[in-house]
Amino acid sequence: MKLKELMRVLINSEMEDISVFEVEAVAFRSDPRCGAELAALFLRLAEEKRARLKILKHLSKEGTGFRQRKTETARSVEASFRLHATRAARSVSLYVDLLKQLHKPEFKDEVGEMASAERRTLAAIKKLQEKLKQP
Repeated sequence: MKLKELMRVLINSEMEDISVFEVEAVAFRSDPRCGAELAALFLRLAEEKRARLKILKHLSKEGTGFRQRKTETARSVEASFRLHATRAARSVSLYVDLLKQLHKPEFKDEVGEMASAERRTLAAIKKLQEKLKQP
């Protein structure tokens, strides 16, 4: 994927994640198994992704002027975790691809941190997913 296309995909992905995290935090917070923890995690992740969008705007000479579209949310907590785990794994891969295409050390540091943050996101989602599986 070319740099410009990769940036566009990452920006759109982050924007979709923000929307879905916020909607699902509200929708699933009443789940007796892990609702409060899920809502706190999803709202924290939405804020982290907002901060990443600002960095991506800095890296992208065109900014983040993409329209946010309404996205579908999962119908269950379990489906939500599966979806977010898949999306986080894909984002890690995209950030690693972006890292390979950058030349400026300061940009590489920022994108490297974003890739690490996305790995932490994946780990947090999987941890809560495992907790949900326990009786």
